[in-house]
Amino acid sequence: MRASSVRTLATMVAAVDKDLGKASEKDGTQVAEELFALSDLFDSNIRLTRNLSDPARTAADKQALVTKIFQGNLSAPVLDGVMALAAGRWSTEADLGEAARILGKHVLLKTAQDNGKLDDVERDIFAMGQVIGKNRELRNFLTDSHRAPANERIETFNKLIGEKVEPLALRLVDAVIERALPGHLGADIRALLDSAAQLRSRAMATIYTAAPLSDTQQSRLVNLLSKRAGHDVVVNVVVDPSLIGGVKIRRGDVVVDGAVSTRAAEFRRKLAS
Repeated sequence: MRASSVRTLATMVAAVDKDLGKASEKDGTQVAEELFALSDLFDSNIRLTRNLSDPARTAADKQALVTKIFQGNLSAPVLDGVMALAAGRWSTEADLGEAARILGKHVLLKTAQDNGKLDDVERDIFAMGQVIGKNRELRNFLTDSHRAPANERIETFNKLIGEKVEPLALRLVDAVIERALPGHLGADIRALLDSAAQLRSRAMATIYTAAPLSDTQQSRLVNLLSKRAGHDVVVNVVVDPSLIGGVKIRRGDVVVDGAVSTRAAEFRRKLAS
């Protein structure tokens, strides 16, 4: 999204959060589902998105259209969010559907936080990301629209996961799978974790290591990363024996690779050149 769409999305988040308050898990999930359905509507109805994003129309005119179409069909938080959507400016029409999806995921994360479940939801999202990341066949299946419709792919994934995770975490990952493109699923799940971390004004990093870290080692790494970032950093640790030694750290799109296996591979390439 470009700047104008990002600013409008921020206004939508504020409008929805104000009405949502500290919602119960049931109410928060209902609001998120309305936003996901709204996203599907925007993606499929070009005429509607064109009218709501038309810079030549006044905010009042577009909000009147929202009232005519959605009054009585949406909960108060979602209706206020769509009012903010209509009043804002958009870089492209396609951003309306994306904004509604982003907002739906934000509502699920906020609901988890308000109900004291954000730690568990973050843990479960990370665990599901690991399952997907380590299983190429599963990853390919979940992102291949030619093999099965999205609802069937999600149903297969949910049966695999079962009741082992928080429902809010599973719904968030399902929402990612619904629109994930081949090669992007891992990054999209990491983006969920980043969004969860931002709710607490902290960053998320993943540390890959050949052997388990001691509490002291992990604490030192957390302190070092937090100091460099200028704010708190929360870490997930993945043990990967193939690294042989050293550590690899991923924070957002930044990767610091100090693994012995990587240095050995670089050395072999230099010898071969």
